[in-house]
Amino acid sequence: MDRVDITMTAVIRPKILTRCLESIKRKIVKDQTNFRLIINVDPIGENTKPGKVVKLAQKFFDNVIYNIPKEPSFPKAVKWVWSQSDAPYVFHIEDDWVFNEDIDIDNMVKILRGNVKLSSLRLYKYNTPNRKKFPTFGCYWVYNPDGFYLSKDWKKQFGLNPILIKKEFIDQALPLMVDNVNPEKQFRESQKYMRKVIKDWQYGMYTNPGGRALVTDIGRGWIRNTNFCKPKRDTFLTWEKK
Repeated sequence: MDRVDITMTAVIRPKILTRCLESIKRKIVKDQTNFRLIINVDPIGENTKPGKVVKLAQKFFDNVIYNIPKEPSFPKAVKWVWSQSDAPYVFHIEDDWVFNEDIDIDNMVKILRGNVKLSSLRLYKYNTPNRKKFPTFGCYWVYNPDGFYLSKDWKKQFGLNPILIKKEFIDQALPLMVDNVNPEKQFRESQKYMRKVIKDWQYGMYTNPGGRALVTDIGRGWIRNTNFCKPKRDTFLTWEKK
C-alpha cells in the first residue's frame, strides 16, 4: 500500500476528538505502518490546554506531527497540515467526524491511481440513492463501475468532509491558497485564483448505489452545549463564542 498521511484540523474539544480518533482506528487504520497523523490544534474551544489534545492524539498514533499556533485560523490550519505531508495521498478530516462503515483505503488509493485526472474521493455523508445517476450539490453524479461516483461538474465538488486526496492536487493548490477565505470556499469557480487548478481535475464520491452514509458529523451537540458558532458560515475562518 502507498503511504497515506492523515491530516486533521482540530480545536480544543477532547471528548469529540477521542470519538473521532477511536473511529479512525476501528474503521480505517488497523495497521499504522503506512499512516501518520498530522494535526493542527487551534487554541480555541474548551477550557483546557491545547497540549492535552496533542497528547490524546499521541495515544492513538505512534507517528504524530503537530502544530499549536498562537492564534486560531481555519485557512492557516489547513495550509499547515497539507504543507507537512510528503506522502502521495492525503486523507483529510476535521476532528468532529466518525465513520459508520469500514473504509477500504487501499481500494480508494487504487481508484485514484487508476484514474489520472481524479483528484479526490469524498466519503458521502448521506444515504446514496439506488441509482447510477443522481443530482446533488448542484450537479449530476454518475456511477463508475470501479466503485465511485464521478461529478459531471467541476465547480462545487471539492470539500473538506472526510476525503482522500492526491498530493499532486494539493501541491498545485497550496501555493495559491489565501489566509482570509474559508478553505472549502477557495475551491469554487468564484475564486479566480484557484479556477484553473480545480477546472483541470475531476472529483469523486466513494459510495455505491444504495449505500448508507459512510460518515457522521458529531460536532452539532458540542456547538449547542458550548455556545460556539461558525460566524458567517460561508466565510468561516475560526470559531467564535456567542
